[in-house]
Amino acid sequence: MKLLLLAALLSAPLHAAVTLWAVSDGVRVDPVTGRLIEARPDIHKDYPTGDYRRSNLVWDGTSRTISLKAARNEFVAFQLIIESDEPVSEIDIEPIELSHAGGAVLSGRNVQIFKEWYVQVRRPSTGYEKTSLGPAWYPDALLPYRPARLNTGFPLSIPDLYNNIPGQTNHALWIDIFVPFDRGSAPPGRYSGNARVRAPGQVASVRINLDVWDFALPQENHLQGDIWNGSMRHMDPDEELRYYQLAKQHRFLPLIYAYRPKLKVSGTQVELDWSEYDRRVARYLDGSAFTEKYGYWGPGYGVPVSHWMLPFDIEKGESKSGAWPVPLPPAGRTPEYEVIWRNTARQVREHLDSRPEWRKVTKIAFLNGLDESYYEAAYEKMLYYGRLLHEAMGRGWFKYRIDGGYSREAMEKLASEVDLWVCHTVAFDLDTVEEFRRRGVEAWFYGPMIYEQRKNSGCGSNTFLDLDLLVNRAIGWVGWKYRAGWVEWEFDWNAFAAWYEAENFKEPQRIYNGSGQLIYRGAVMGYSQPIPSIRLKAQRRGLQDYEYFWLLAERTGNKAASDAIVNAIIYKNPFGKAAMLDTEIWRNNPDEWERARIAAGERIAATASSR
Repeated sequence: MKLLLLAALLSAPLHAAVTLWAVSDGVRVDPVTGRLIEARPDIHKDYPTGDYRRSNLVWDGTSRTISLKAARNEFVAFQLIIESDEPVSEIDIEPIELSHAGGAVLSGRNVQIFKEWYVQVRRPSTGYEKTSLGPAWYPDALLPYRPARLNTGFPLSIPDLYNNIPGQTNHALWIDIFVPFDRGSAPPGRYSGNARVRAPGQVASVRINLDVWDFALPQENHLQGDIWNGSMRHMDPDEELRYYQLAKQHRFLPLIYAYRPKLKVSGTQVELDWSEYDRRVARYLDGSAFTEKYGYWGPGYGVPVSHWMLPFDIEKGESKSGAWPVPLPPAGRTPEYEVIWRNTARQVREHLDSRPEWRKVTKIAFLNGLDESYYEAAYEKMLYYGRLLHEAMGRGWFKYRIDGGYSREAMEKLASEVDLWVCHTVAFDLDTVEEFRRRGVEAWFYGPMIYEQRKNSGCGSNTFLDLDLLVNRAIGWVGWKYRAGWVEWEFDWNAFAAWYEAENFKEPQRIYNGSGQLIYRGAVMGYSQPIPSIRLKAQRRGLQDYEYFWLLAERTGNKAASDAIVNAIIYKNPFGKAAMLDTEIWRNNPDEWERARIAAGERIAATASSR
């Protein structure tokens, strides 16, 4: 017996074995079970299933190869899963380089490695008790690789020393690959390389093949939209710049309400001091914030922000602190009050027209004091201020925007002044929207992408941590289907505490996991930059998909081919009262979405080569 025990000890491995496998950017892996969090056919019959360790859309376990396809000026991503049945520490990954037969190399900032950070969901988000993926540890924040023995840095361990996940058996790394815009830097063809992971006594590796088509996604974003944010204008300008740049790399605009010049009013005379305003925002209006001058790289190089919020507002309820240029006086709408508004508005236009590059940016006037106001007195105010601003700054120079799920009857009253209607998804009835489009009212949507229950109408976001990633990716697809722009509410709500608490929105009647939370504050983990989430990456994937649809329409001369691709995935109209309570509105397997993107890419590449 003693001899047998001694033989067993001598034959036992000195180090726990580490294995590698990979999945796409459209799913998440449970760090305890190793199963896909999205593998829930009890929720949707067409959710992904099968042995993803052996094979999936991007991974061939037999050849140990990851296969990807991309255009230039595009990010593609995959997740490398490091797995061990026994505890193991000192796990590290080497830098990844992908080489082309012609000598071009993708490396450095073009192949970024992130360590995934997990957040525990304990109960479903309110209103999504049926479609929530349920309690689990969800990977979300993506910590950029740094070879330092700091918390959350590399080397890492399983179980992780800092995430503290009981029973953890695997840890995921997110790999972002950016293919540069310039064809000389990224010629078409195959790029190959290895991902090598080192652990005590062993090296594990997988092969990566990236096929690059001979076309580039455009620098501009053709899907108009933004995410409302209340924190950036209170940041240090250098920190704020990093957020703008992260947003540009992910093809969205943070909408800030509202930057304002210093103002001095004497009687009806108005004096505006733009010096501080210009120092802060000029680089976004002229696009220089997105150049090497400020350390930028990625899509949208040198392209200014698409649109910009003007500084006007009125009092909100009893509070007059946000009103600009002046709040309504006790005497009401006096001639002097209107003169001040007109004088201010004319100067705002004059200043924003003073530089040619600024003129290209769409200007938007929005009155937060009337946000989602559904009563007759509010409609009268919307019309009054709309006329006032249009008369002062001119129709067509800016867009007068209102946000809310307004009825057809309300829009009949407002259409004469409203240029842009940001409509809540529950009220986004296509017939109504089309009617007012014909009358010159542009329409964007905001709110949940799926209405499982009526109580979902209280949320202006679809960023919940415990829903699948398709609700993020779908923004680009539904934007194409509806020919509409998009809006979300917030991307760094409760961004400090969200590292450790999934329930970042709590009220007696509702709790939300990760609501309005797409970017984390890096300072919590010792980083000087904002930290993206997997959900932000999924949203980026959908916004890039939109550019495929736009390019295909441009190359073929019509929208039919793109419409067919989108409608095969989004097979119902997801918004409006008719869609209420319907949770089956699109294909639920992310592999189908990815195959559709690849089909679009192949067709674009074919039209490019035939020219």
